[in-house]
Amino acid sequence: MNNTREILTFQFGTYANYVGAHFWNQQEASFRYGDESDQVAEEQLPNNDVLYREGLNALNRTTYTPRLLSVDLAGNLGHLPVTGELYGNFVQRDEELLPLGTGEELQHARQQAEESGVSAQRLDVHEKPPAVLSEYQRDLLKNSVAPEKNYQLAETANSWADFLYARYHPRTLNVLPGLVRDPTVQALGSYSAGTELWQEVAFNEEFCDRIRLYVEECDGLQGFHVIFDIDDGFGGLAGKCMEHLNDEYSRASFVLPLYYPRVTSYAQADPRLSHSIRVVNSVMSYHNLSEQATMFTPLSTLESIWRNNNLKSRILPGLQWQADNLYQTSALLAAFLDTATLGYRLRQTPESLLRFCERVSPSGRRMTAAGMALPFGLKEGQDLIEFLDQSGDHALLTQFTPGCEPGTSYVMQSVTARGIPANRLKRPREKAGQQQQMAAYGCDSVSHMLQLYYQCSYHGSISNAASTPLPLKTQLPFPYEMFRGNISSDGFQLLGGAERELGTRVDSAPILAALQNSTKLGEHLDNLHAQTHRVQLPKLKAYSNSGLERDDYETALDQLLEFRDLYTDSQYL
Repeated sequence: MNNTREILTFQFGTYANYVGAHFWNQQEASFRYGDESDQVAEEQLPNNDVLYREGLNALNRTTYTPRLLSVDLAGNLGHLPVTGELYGNFVQRDEELLPLGTGEELQHARQQAEESGVSAQRLDVHEKPPAVLSEYQRDLLKNSVAPEKNYQLAETANSWADFLYARYHPRTLNVLPGLVRDPTVQALGSYSAGTELWQEVAFNEEFCDRIRLYVEECDGLQGFHVIFDIDDGFGGLAGKCMEHLNDEYSRASFVLPLYYPRVTSYAQADPRLSHSIRVVNSVMSYHNLSEQATMFTPLSTLESIWRNNNLKSRILPGLQWQADNLYQTSALLAAFLDTATLGYRLRQTPESLLRFCERVSPSGRRMTAAGMALPFGLKEGQDLIEFLDQSGDHALLTQFTPGCEPGTSYVMQSVTARGIPANRLKRPREKAGQQQQMAAYGCDSVSHMLQLYYQCSYHGSISNAASTPLPLKTQLPFPYEMFRGNISSDGFQLLGGAERELGTRVDSAPILAALQNSTKLGEHLDNLHAQTHRVQLPKLKAYSNSGLERDDYETALDQLLEFRDLYTDSQYL
């Protein structure tokens, strides 16, 4: 396709891969086939080729996989081979679970080895203890996933691989050399350790080659999505990668640093020193992001990220989740990412990633805030025009950028709604009654009505709205157990205290997501800088061992203050 305008996605770190697993599951749950697309206008359907690539495997079979590079620790891949499952690398010796075609593909691999000069006698098969498969993955292999079955993934998932439905390309997965998952402490603890690892030839050359191969496949690469764990050394790895991307390819980058929903621990550090390491990691990442990212949006399900020992979580009406559960919380952040980026991923859209970023982050204000309503608060039988009219001063969105509220004045924002049917916009004229007296009755689309709502409600602000009637799919392996009983199976609020029928699950839900920018975001940077007063860098062994110079840290602090100054003028947009 000549106008695909491809995007290459990066996932650095364990939590980033949790979010990524949900994100790619969501993409494939939303694929539409045949006549399904006829019910939705062409321009309201996502262009899957933006994020996916088509190819052929060695058996001449067509594959359609995410255009993705993922980096994680050894031990987090679970049952997945480093080269993925699509090309015959997954060989389960349990005959009951033997995938169709595995014998054929194993024989083909032997033939390839012999053609390369390796005889069958010299081809060694090394025994390796089989990875424990989650019950969901076992059923997925047998093509017998039961929607009504309770897989208890929130309690049993030990890795993002346990609930991954999507299948990755062989060049996608990258395991850091010499580092193994440790459930008690961060194996890659400091930002500096990540930057040093990037410079190691064993990692750098192959990873950069994989980037180049993806880029060379693209006809019109428009940029990059970068998701990374900011609490540990994956921030340093992602930072060096962004420098490489800017030096080599000069494309737009939308970056999402993720904060763990747990209290993080580091080697040779008590809770106080662990907090300091976390602060320094954030300072160093923000310094890099303010220079390298086109736009970045810190994400967390927690209200605050520094000294939040009680793990107080954000609240979404209609949902409940375990505050420190990686499987559940990552699904929320993935739902935000999927919805917020739809504006430049829809078919026939004139929007581009670069234009999208520049519109929400003008004049160097590269940091934006995330807001989301899941499920969107429409009641059964209620029209959008009535819902917005009755909302008054009540905020539609819950913030998922910790420690800041963008406010309702002088806000730059991009808002995306999905799952609100056109017939729920307003009533027909013969049944409209008082609706006809509302200014919004003249709106002919969900996006138009949202645009008008924010124009009237947010003083001196500029809002851009997009919408699609396609809802967020919340079937397996999405954690549908998070929905409260007062939410219907299609995600709308039940009337009069009614409860969803016992045993019925929520299959889809409407959602509203926004990226916002205002002077109030400076408070987030103030909160971070305030934490640095307690940091005693010489006592942090994670940094003394990785060679962070005091001058480099001081430069990053100065840059943080300069970056904060961009958010001072309350009258400027």
